[in-house]
Amino acid sequence: MGQVIRRFRLLMVGAIALLASILLTQGIHWDLGLSGGTVSPLAQAQGNAPPPALAPALPMVSGSFEDPQERFQIGILEGYSVNSVGGNPLFQAADGSLAYTVAVAPLLAASSPEAAMVAAAETTFGNGEGFVAGDVQPIAGGGVRINWAGRLSQGAAPPQPITGKIFARQRDAQVFLLMVAATSAGEAQVSDAINALGSTLTVP
Repeated sequence: MGQVIRRFRLLMVGAIALLASILLTQGIHWDLGLSGGTVSPLAQAQGNAPPPALAPALPMVSGSFEDPQERFQIGILEGYSVNSVGGNPLFQAADGSLAYTVAVAPLLAASSPEAAMVAAAETTFGNGEGFVAGDVQPIAGGGVRINWAGRLSQGAAPPQPITGKIFARQRDAQVFLLMVAATSAGEAQVSDAINALGSTLTVP
């Protein structure tokens, strides 16, 4: 169990403010930022290129997690471990390629409900070093989806790219924030994950 938690922290620690203290104690340096938000194109191969590999299918939702304080429920993807750090649930794929968490933040004053939800996300997750939110997309039925990207630097190893999305939904004076984060191995599943999990996020 200890090894699973350590692997999960490497993925999520710099992305969310709730784990900032773990980042400092483990000596991991996160450099989060969009930097154009694009991936370098592959060099064009001569002759016929092989067909593109299909993205691995996202596991089915196989259960539901209920917040101990009864603030929300969120689906659990099949095969994902469930841990808790700082009083917040942390869910991780067995190979550490994708993880997600839910945080609850106060609604901040802003020019519009959408801007208030973005501000809540930036306040909650922005203490990760250099964290910068990307483009914002409204979601039918209320809420916004926020893209973010960055990289993980650890020791002398090359920086590891990190990508993710945040789903924000307002209820009264609170904002419920679902964050999905992935390494390059899980990047293709981020959109499916935020869509599938966002539909399971329920607030009493």
